[in-house]
Amino acid sequence: MALIWPLVSGASPDSSGGAPAAQRAVSPHITVRLRYKTSWATRLPLKLNKNVLQTFRVCGVWNWPATRRFTCLAAGSRLPARTVLRMEQSPIAKALQRDDSPGWGMVGVSPDPVIRTPLSNAETGNKYGTFYYRVTLRDLSGKILLTSNKVALVWQR
Repeated sequence: MALIWPLVSGASPDSSGGAPAAQRAVSPHITVRLRYKTSWATRLPLKLNKNVLQTFRVCGVWNWPATRRFTCLAAGSRLPARTVLRMEQSPIAKALQRDDSPGWGMVGVSPDPVIRTPLSNAETGNKYGTFYYRVTLRDLSGKILLTSNKVALVWQR
């Protein structure tokens, strides 16, 4: 009977020692999204008007649950000790160029599990094209420990 129970109940063997899914450790990750006006997205096409300041937001959250709708709020998980989140943009344009991130410019940093960065066409140099954003988890020396997904902002004519 003991050999049949896992097959009948829908259970499957795993390396968690039989712990329920809610108690299993989540592998560390960072979720990043862009927002213009009302909704969060991974790709954001916007019409560039070089004469008007156009703002948008980029948000990164440490260990955001994949089963929940993204809201840019802390997910109850703290960053590892002595680490920070760094928001980065590529191409660099008007962002802060750093030697430890070739091809990426820094647009924000946070010691918290959420990094909210308000940006505009000024940081992208009022240039048409695609700008990518990512968040990296770094130790205090600047070494990358983990990198998020990339999201894209597209300035169109």
